[in-house]
Amino acid sequence: MNSQSRIIEHTIPCSFICEYHHAVKTDKPLQLAIKKYIPLNNISPSQNGISIIAGHANGIPKGKIKAIWFADCSNQGASGVLNEDNLGDDRETNFHIHLLGMVNHFSDQIEPPIVGVAHSFSRSQFVHLSIMHPRVFHSLIFLEPMIQVESPSNLGGRSPALWDSTRPDLWSSRHEAERYIRSDPFWRRWDSRVVDRYIQYGLCALPTALYPLHAPGRPLLPEAVTLTTTRAQEAWTYLRLNATPEIDSDDKSGSLTRTECFLGPDLSLSAKEGDNNNRNYVTVCPWSCIAFELLPYVRPPVFLIYGEKSRQVRAEVLLGTSHMAPLEMVQDTACLMSGWLDVQLNAYREELEFWMRHDSKKSEQGGKALSAQ
Repeated sequence: MNSQSRIIEHTIPCSFICEYHHAVKTDKPLQLAIKKYIPLNNISPSQNGISIIAGHANGIPKGKIKAIWFADCSNQGASGVLNEDNLGDDRETNFHIHLLGMVNHFSDQIEPPIVGVAHSFSRSQFVHLSIMHPRVFHSLIFLEPMIQVESPSNLGGRSPALWDSTRPDLWSSRHEAERYIRSDPFWRRWDSRVVDRYIQYGLCALPTALYPLHAPGRPLLPEAVTLTTTRAQEAWTYLRLNATPEIDSDDKSGSLTRTECFLGPDLSLSAKEGDNNNRNYVTVCPWSCIAFELLPYVRPPVFLIYGEKSRQVRAEVLLGTSHMAPLEMVQDTACLMSGWLDVQLNAYREELEFWMRHDSKKSEQGGKALSAQ
């Protein structure tokens, strides 16, 4: 991928206020690490080209899927490394606001039509951004989007947070880590080029805030490596703890207590059994539920690509693949996306031509005065 693109790296500040108080430790703004990929066969793109903004899956750093503008969530990948001393123990949910900030910051470079490409958990952030600013994306491509109300464990699966929070995250050397990754069934299905990128960007050398070299009782070698995105941040990205630390015992009415209002402001008052935003559950995932409810209001055209073994859907299905379909069948995914992009580019040109010709006849003097008609 790197041999086919020129890469320019940027760092910009994230939006100031986080949704959850404990997402950060201080009022110091978080940083967003961004890579801009410029195809070497299109160094001087014409005005008729497409800008792509991409979102990664949980724990999957941006270095593996070729895109134009690719940012790591503030608590993951290169952004997580920049922010490691300031991240708290709650999820940072403002990625859609950070992406809009990126578009505004680089408005001289990110030009319409803009296509959003999101894999897995980042799809809800692209939905929220589409609602907040309906015209920022001309169209959307969702790869294996995790957007549902029901808990995955209720559909015959197990919580992905369990695997994230219990897998190894510390190795004595990069060679040992690579040997483990290449032998693990989870990564074995991936395209070999993607695994190479994961080893390159998904691992980082010590020391880190979590693993200093000279921790008491745990001396570590300078060659040791850990995950670029910590296990904790991956797990907190999937689920939010809703365990009430204290009960307002003086309230017997059955209404929400003061503590519950503080800890679960985004949970539903009418969630059904099995819903991921049910305030009676110890662990919840309200973001995908909210995004699911907003789907009817998403204005841009949406193209869905699923792996066959995730669940059968009425959309494009990549046979023989799992939830990591775009990392397993890179070429097939790219072919499906390119066909969609051709159609959407033609649609954008048609729309642009319409608005260049259209005269509403409701104003005069270049839109400064009401029409006399």
